Amino acid sequence: MSRPISRRARQAQETRRDILDAALRLFATRGYTGTAIADIAAEAGVAVPTVYASVGAKPLLLGRLLEAVDLQAGVPELAHALGAATDPQEVLALGVRITRQVAERGSTIIKVLASAAGSEPEMGQAYAEGLAKHRAGATSTIRRIATLGALAPGLAEPDAVAVFATLTDTPVYDGLTGHGWSYDRCETWLFDTLAAQLLRAPEPGSTARRGAR
Repeated sequence: MSRPISRRARQAQETRRDILDAALRLFATRGYTGTAIADIAAEAGVAVPTVYASVGAKPLLLGRLLEAVDLQAGVPELAHALGAATDPQEVLALGVRITRQVAERGSTIIKVLASAAGSEPEMGQAYAEGLAKHRAGATSTIRRIATLGALAPGLAEPDAVAVFATLTDTPVYDGLTGHGWSYDRCETWLFDTLAAQLLRAPEPGSTARRGAR
């Protein structure tokens, strides 16, 4: 049984969360370069040394924001389930679910990174790392499906990765939700579309899984 968290530790967690929330708001409105640590401290209602002690300098703070997206999206748990799944449709559904969770919870920070990537080197590096992580996730999903012998006949793995990575990129979710779609609807549509493009036709009598429920 884990120990109950102490009051001091709980307060430290809350302070760190307040600082990260403040940083995200300011990065979204002022940009990374236009936001100083002093601005973040003022927005969070803490002293400047507290920001450095709790989170660190701006590059570290940016990294913590990106880490928080993965944790809030449940990526580690979902990725583990994907790696253990033996049903190709479940693998695909989990792959889509990961991208949905990241898009839903990390859209703001991803937009901040994308908008500043061309002019601010630290943001550009972080954005490039995010894209690489997305492609790696797509590769893992497709490789698992291929291992199960379930890729559509004649479909090469690199092509399948390209299709999956492109259709599940965050801007696609942003575009669909911008037209009034819910994330549940996005997830279900993406699963159905990708299943039709990527998976070997199911055996007669089998039931396809839906992404969102």
